[in-house]
Amino acid sequence: MSEYNDQVEALMAQQAKGKGTNYRVLESGLRQKLKDGTIQQQDVAIALRVASEIGSLRSRVLYANIKRAAQQEHETQQTE
Repeated sequence: MSEYNDQVEALMAQQAKGKGTNYRVLESGLRQKLKDGTIQQQDVAIALRVASEIGSLRSRVLYANIKRAAQQEHETQQTE
C-alpha cells in the first residue's frame, strides 16, 4: 500500500503545485482497499478523481462501489 499512499500524496501535492499523478496506481490501490474493507471518506474523493481522469466504465464502477462502502461504514458507525 505504500505505492498507493505515495500516489495519494502526489495527488494532494498536484492539487497544490500541479505535479503529475499515476491514476492507474491509485485505481489499483483503491481496489485493494475496497477488497480489504479499509475504505475511508477521503477515498471517495480520490475515487471520483480517478474515475473522471481515467474515464473507463471500470473506474466509474469502482467509484460507485467505494462510495457505497463508505456510506455503509458511516451508517455502521452511527448505529454503534
